[in-house]
Amino acid sequence: MSLVLLSHACSHLQNASMARLGLTSIPSTNQLHTLMLCLQRQGFISAVAIGGPDPPPPDSLYPTLHPFSSSSESFSSSKNSNTTPAITQSNVASRRLWVGLKYWNNEPVLKKMGMVSKPTRRIWMGYKDLDALSKGQRSGYVKGLRALGESMFVTTDRGIMELRECIEKKTGGMILCRVNGL
Repeated sequence: MSLVLLSHACSHLQNASMARLGLTSIPSTNQLHTLMLCLQRQGFISAVAIGGPDPPPPDSLYPTLHPFSSSSESFSSSKNSNTTPAITQSNVASRRLWVGLKYWNNEPVLKKMGMVSKPTRRIWMGYKDLDALSKGQRSGYVKGLRALGESMFVTTDRGIMELRECIEKKTGGMILCRVNGL
């Protein structure tokens, strides 16, 4: 798991939303794809699509259900064409995740996105410490959730989840990033 790629993606998404871009791309990894699907589920971004170096057509920007599924498995066969080419050894390095950004009243929904764990200092917490964070209390080096619409994402043995999902499932993990919304 590369936290360096994740930190680049966090700063890129924050800069793209402040620049009012509608569509941007980041490198395609399983970790980033899962995090983008979590961001989409929480309502911070509008669409996630796997593609190549060129942007996908607008009609192919539909939600992906699982990070390891191809686009033909994600939706029913009612889609008339599969625009995502198969992954081969020759094109795996050029794969990109195309992310559709959201705006509300001409303001970006994703205001700020930053890393909590860094490559030099990874922060692991149990679910009781995560519960304290969700209540706004400080736990170790990490400040609690204070702003309205703020979320933290945690990687666990069950995948990447939002902080409140971890508390419901009583599981801890490494805190990846913090996202501030409207």
